[in-house]
Amino acid sequence: MEIRQLEYFVAAAEAGSITRAAERCRVAQPSLSQQVHRLEKSLGGPLFDRLGRGIALTDAGRALLPRARRILAEVRDARAHVRDDAEEGVGEFRVGAIPTMAPYVLPRAIAALRTEFPRATVSVREDLTERLVQAVADGELDCAVASSPIDHDNVEVEVAGEEPMLVVVPAGHALAEAGDISLAALRDLPTVTLHEVHCLGRQIAGFCAAKRLGTSVVCRTTQIGTALGFVSLGMGVSIVPRMAAREDAGPRAGRVFLEFRGAAPRREITIIRRAGTTSSRLGGHFARLIGAGLR
Repeated sequence: MEIRQLEYFVAAAEAGSITRAAERCRVAQPSLSQQVHRLEKSLGGPLFDRLGRGIALTDAGRALLPRARRILAEVRDARAHVRDDAEEGVGEFRVGAIPTMAPYVLPRAIAALRTEFPRATVSVREDLTERLVQAVADGELDCAVASSPIDHDNVEVEVAGEEPMLVVVPAGHALAEAGDISLAALRDLPTVTLHEVHCLGRQIAGFCAAKRLGTSVVCRTTQIGTALGFVSLGMGVSIVPRMAAREDAGPRAGRVFLEFRGAAPRREITIIRRAGTTSSRLGGHFARLIGAGLR
């Protein structure tokens, strides 16, 4: 059963004549007759009784007519509105983010997205990189915000930006007024670190190992907020991403952020999408919002 066949059937039923239906549909009469015959064959019986030069609906034809009209109305509605709905972002947008980015980049980006696309429904998943990448590859998420490197054959990676790491020290620390800090000054300080279950934790651990830093670890935590709280208590210093400092109360919370003197460790912020798929208008705008929020 094809849409064109239903269109020809309804035209014939309403015109009461194959000839007039062909004129109405602007096709040759044999072509319209052939399509109606194919429809009858697919349904297993005649839809019209042929009455001389006219036609009349059979019981099967009368049963099909209202259904055919509804189907064609739905098709017309789809043709009229599907492009508009896509432009307006109608539907569900499923986004993921790693825990070391989600609280700092998602709320502002999603608030702006919903302002521009109020008819969109946004769902959020916060998870570790490996699970987010697999969810994108499996089509469970439209995109995810994470950090490179990403290695998976079924996803594509777009770099939205990058950010440096900062050192955070207790507000009363001797180095708190320095503005920046050298590697040598960090070498023997007690350290609060992010657990290596996070890619950021592994990145920082790799940097510290290469620079022979963080040899005196007093605490490992899975949350940046927890690490910052321990720093405020004077338990040690920590290395955190700049986005965490932007959202922080700083000295009022009992801690101060310092830039690295010289080359600082950095991380890329990436947007992950399933390979071979076309980004929706929502997805494209979301990626731009993430990038703009990093500047």
